[in-house]
Amino acid sequence: HRAKLLDGTAVVVKLRRPGIVAKVEADLRILNHVARLMEMELPESRRYRPIQIVGQLRRSLRGELDLIREARNIDVFARHFKNDPTVHIPRVFWEYSGEIVNVQEELRGIPGTELDAARAQGMDLSLLAARGADVVLKMILIHGHYHADPHPGNVMYLSDNRIGILDFGMVGRLTDTRRDQITNFLGALIR
Repeated sequence: HRAKLLDGTAVVVKLRRPGIVAKVEADLRILNHVARLMEMELPESRRYRPIQIVGQLRRSLRGELDLIREARNIDVFARHFKNDPTVHIPRVFWEYSGEIVNVQEELRGIPGTELDAARAQGMDLSLLAARGADVVLKMILIHGHYHADPHPGNVMYLSDNRIGILDFGMVGRLTDTRRDQITNFLGALIR
């Protein structure tokens, strides 16, 4: 929801819907039951590990429901990109944020889903694409934290061809060892 603070600052307020935790937990119990049935009754499904898939979904959804966790994720990414003038991560207003509400700076620009509008505003789509790829590589190879839901709806094209990144409910982390493995793999592909 869009809102303004008392000083006039434009913000976005994310609220956890009432009753959503109970609904998600009920859905997860049903999915877990179906996964167990699949593994018992359809032995060929075991190689896909349905129970483990539901477990991963459970962890992801529980993380998405905790808006203070998302706020902490935003702060991590903001620190990582604080010296990068091509990327903007919204500021969290901690004094108004908690587990069920997240108040953050409103980014004003063109949604990543609206390429024609970005083109009409004179934005350089090739430059934006290159900057987007650069951001993803920095997340993975340098910082070891990456946005785990990087679809165009979570990107905002800002003035001066800057990229704004939204929705940090799902993030991933890579160990130093895994980052080294990815770097070695990419180096081998290039060679």
